[in-house]
Amino acid sequence: MRINRKSCGAGGNWLIAVSTIFRISLPDFFASVIIIPNRVKRLLILSLEILKNTKKLMKRFIHQKALILVLLMASTCLQSCGNAENKEQQQNETLQAEVLTLKPGDAVIEQTFPANLQGKDNIQLRPQISGYIERIYVDEGAFVKAGQLLFRINASVYREQKNTALASLAMARSQLASAQLELDKYKVLAENKVVADFQYQKARTNYDNALAAVQQQQALVASADVNLGFSEVKAPVSGYIGRIPNRLGALTGPADAQPLTTLSQVSEIYAYFSLPENEILKINASRPGNTLIEKLKSFRDITLLLADGTPYTHRGKMDMMDGQFDATTGSVVLRASFPNPESLLRTGNTGRIVLKTTEQDVYKIPLLATYEVQDKLFVGLLNSADKMERVALKNYSKSGDFYIVKSGFRPGDRIVANELASIPENSIIKPKSVQ
Repeated sequence: MRINRKSCGAGGNWLIAVSTIFRISLPDFFASVIIIPNRVKRLLILSLEILKNTKKLMKRFIHQKALILVLLMASTCLQSCGNAENKEQQQNETLQAEVLTLKPGDAVIEQTFPANLQGKDNIQLRPQISGYIERIYVDEGAFVKAGQLLFRINASVYREQKNTALASLAMARSQLASAQLELDKYKVLAENKVVADFQYQKARTNYDNALAAVQQQQALVASADVNLGFSEVKAPVSGYIGRIPNRLGALTGPADAQPLTTLSQVSEIYAYFSLPENEILKINASRPGNTLIEKLKSFRDITLLLADGTPYTHRGKMDMMDGQFDATTGSVVLRASFPNPESLLRTGNTGRIVLKTTEQDVYKIPLLATYEVQDKLFVGLLNSADKMERVALKNYSKSGDFYIVKSGFRPGDRIVANELASIPENSIIKPKSVQ
């Protein structure tokens, strides 16, 4: 057999087939073929040895990778099976827990809203003339009565203006008297045809001008009296004095940024608070009355919680709703009024308005019996086999330490009373009484 260089360069499968048929290794086969040049023969033998070793290495690598993959799959399988067994064991575990039996009944729903308190009248006292403060008759925080003198402003300028007006008025009256004499004289002469009627009419006109001048000066005197009256600042209503930023000798005027003081009448206190639009719609759908205002006024004995959480001793009533909603907050301002005979409350106090609504055939669920997940509230509901399942609350509202639920349960349903977060789903519960 002759093997040329072209067929040898192909290095094809025929070499492997020949070596297999004659049961001789490829290196021995090439060594026995003398017609192939020695240089080519050595190159072919080296290439076959490299190919043989590469195949062994690849087989070993693939075997190791396969073994590692099998081990990983086996461990994952075992871990999954173990987790499933542990989970199933936890779910089927029997736990002791306090259980609450639900019974429908009537409940009072209390809703609280932040409130800002203001007196019935809150008046900023400002001067109506400019001048120096001459006297201060009250102290900060004092109670004053309507009409009581509070401040006196130096009015020397306005006093002199009145004196000038009085002098001008006296002159005008003198001129009026002279015009009256002239008028009477020409009237007699005109009637006797001594003078022409033109002279009488002229005297009449002069008299009218003098009379108008008198009236003008009387107005100036009255204006001066008004300015002098403004020099005394009196209390328009009875109430309590606020801060007095300006003291004796301070220059004050109508354009001042700060008032002389504030006066608050607190015999009645107004509590302003906001209700969201959805609450207004609920009130409109559930409260008695023909109009929304009547339905709001149906809230009787409104409670005011003071800043320390204690209820105010007097009850209030709803008496006002703002004419428009706030577009930025979607709420509307309401006002409740409270009597304040002890003057305990002042303008600027804060508190919380409590609105109470009675609901019938509802379920009261304690806050401790719930578990919140992603803005949803859950309770642990037990079936007849004492197996617990988490159920989401629907159609509920918060009142104090309870959630008032209107639907979703039946009389006699049992729920876990507390520590729901620590109890796995589908656990078997061994009930014990609620402490």
